Amino acid sequence: MDRVSIEIATDSGLRASEIISDLRAVAETLYYPMSVVGFWDYSMDMHLCPQEERRQPCPHKLDASDPRFEDYRATLQRGRQANLELHFSHANITMYLS
Repeated sequence: MDRVSIEIATDSGLRASEIISDLRAVAETLYYPMSVVGFWDYSMDMHLCPQEERRQPCPHKLDASDPRFEDYRATLQRGRQANLELHFSHANITMYLS
C-alpha cells in the first residue's frame, strides 16, 4: 500500500479543518476517482471497522500479541481493496482509499 502524508503548517493563528468529512472531501478530490474506504482518527481512537459493521467484535484495537488481533491496513487491503494510505498529520487522521 502506498503512503502519503499531508502536513498543513501555518504562521498564523488559523487552523486547517480536522473534521473527517472535510478531510474526506480533500482526499477524494486529490486522488479522484479513488474513494475513501476507511479511516482511523488517532486523537479520538475511532475507526471505520468492517467487523463492527457486521456486528462482530473489533480485532483492530486488541494487543498485537493477541491471536485475534488483525492489522487494520491488512483488513482494508483485503476486504475493501485499499491501496493508498493518506495521513493528515495536523489532524492525526489517516484515510484509506481504493
